[in-house]
Amino acid sequence: MNRSAAPDPAAVRLSAPASPLRALIELRLRLSLRRLKGKGGIPELVARTTLLVMALPAGAVFAVLAGTGAFRAVRAAGGVATTVGVPALFFGVWQTWTVVGVTLSDRETLDLRRLLVYPVPTSQAFAYELVASWIGDPFALFWSLMLGGAFVGAALARPGAWLVLLGLTHLAFAAAVTALVALLQELLARALRGHRVRVLLVAILYLGLFALLAFSGRGGTRALFLGFRSLAAVRWVAFPAALASEAATRLYLGRPLAALPFLSALALAALATAWAAYRLALRDALSGGEGGAVRGAFRPFGWRLPGRTGPLLEKEMKYLLRHPLSAVLALVVPGLAAVVGWRALPFIPAEAGEVVRSLPLFGFALYAQLVTQAFWLNAFGWDRGGARVWFLAPVRAADVLRAKNAAVRLLSFGIFAASAVALSAAGGAPPLWAAAAALCLHLGVSPWYLSAGNVISILNPRPAAHSLQRGGSLTAVSALAGMAVVSTGALLFAAPVFLALHLDEPWVLAGAWAGLGLLGAAVGRAALPATARLLERRREALLDAVAGEAP
Repeated sequence: MNRSAAPDPAAVRLSAPASPLRALIELRLRLSLRRLKGKGGIPELVARTTLLVMALPAGAVFAVLAGTGAFRAVRAAGGVATTVGVPALFFGVWQTWTVVGVTLSDRETLDLRRLLVYPVPTSQAFAYELVASWIGDPFALFWSLMLGGAFVGAALARPGAWLVLLGLTHLAFAAAVTALVALLQELLARALRGHRVRVLLVAILYLGLFALLAFSGRGGTRALFLGFRSLAAVRWVAFPAALASEAATRLYLGRPLAALPFLSALALAALATAWAAYRLALRDALSGGEGGAVRGAFRPFGWRLPGRTGPLLEKEMKYLLRHPLSAVLALVVPGLAAVVGWRALPFIPAEAGEVVRSLPLFGFALYAQLVTQAFWLNAFGWDRGGARVWFLAPVRAADVLRAKNAAVRLLSFGIFAASAVALSAAGGAPPLWAAAAALCLHLGVSPWYLSAGNVISILNPRPAAHSLQRGGSLTAVSALAGMAVVSTGALLFAAPVFLALHLDEPWVLAGAWAGLGLLGAAVGRAALPATARLLERRREALLDAVAGEAP
């Protein structure tokens, strides 16, 4: 070995003095690249790119709409297009950004506890993670595209130096919303230690959003204008949208000096909000834990379900019922069904026919399967380290898959039943044939989805957190495969609808969907032994994936 050889250039670069924050950013980039090159590999990268490409057209469409509105508002230089259009843009983006960010947050990006071990000032690390949570969030990217479209529209309408202040307004607004979401997350983490209270609040937020959309649709533009007038007195609670709309409105009207106080207040409010969120996060990180009470898992008596898979089904049902997502779905989906029955069904004319008027019920029969896909596309991810029990206990792999499928089937059926009751209570009881057909559709599509979900769960598992977390339960490959499975199943079961419309015989739907369901059950039963053998062969890879740390 030649010890006098020249040192490695990479080692020289690493040993050179550099900014600790720069080193942290480099570390995060290297970890991201390693993740793409690791277990997911090229398929994971391709799936993420495909999902992004599918989302960009929608963002581009809304960006064009926002740009068109901004163009008209600048050219109008006053009137409803400016006084209502500008606040509508900022308050709409603020509302959806805040609701999604608070209720379905990815807590990993703002976990200050993990950053305490780095030789970086915690304030700089928190600021970097705050920016990363904004840039790396696909939802934030969507809303940023809308803001960018509005900026381009305003620039085309009236070029000039005032666009610098408008661009700063948009950036300060995005920074303020990001900081506000982080602050609300920290406050909720302390005020809502009990997960039942947090689940109830999340459901109330979604139901309130549905109610707001339903009420705003009753009177058209006039109702929207009156709604903004009634909220004018309390608009400062939503300070990012209020200050940004005040500054942007004055800039649209050609009064840049009058916009400066609101722009300065927005920037100062964003900094103050970020500082408050940082102090709360630092205090929680230094405390070393969440501080929540841990409930004992021991119960003297179980459910005493009969059969060989009874105890396995009991275990799976308790897992699902204790997960906050199940409670949120049980509250939100029926609420959405009630809004549809109240606002949508009256607008379907009787001349359209009974089949068309029953489509909302059929839609919720499928939707109940769709909202639970996080459980049937990643069936073992929720077990985490407990997945080892399936291979240590004297149980058959086929029984494990049966128990998991039965638990998800019962959960989705409960959501569908509650949604059907809410839809009927708000919009009227459906015909007997429609209720029977919806039941056959829901039960018939289930074995097709679950059989495909078993294979996806085994081939591409991921550790999932026992919390409401956006993007934390499925990999990009599983999400893309799930979209293909759901779309294929929907197309398969849509064929009888066209047949029923052609023959003008609604009862054809119940028979056709029942037949497809029986065929799916037979296919699933025949494929179960092969799927169980696949699970046994993939034991080490599955345990290595789900028993690790959640990404």
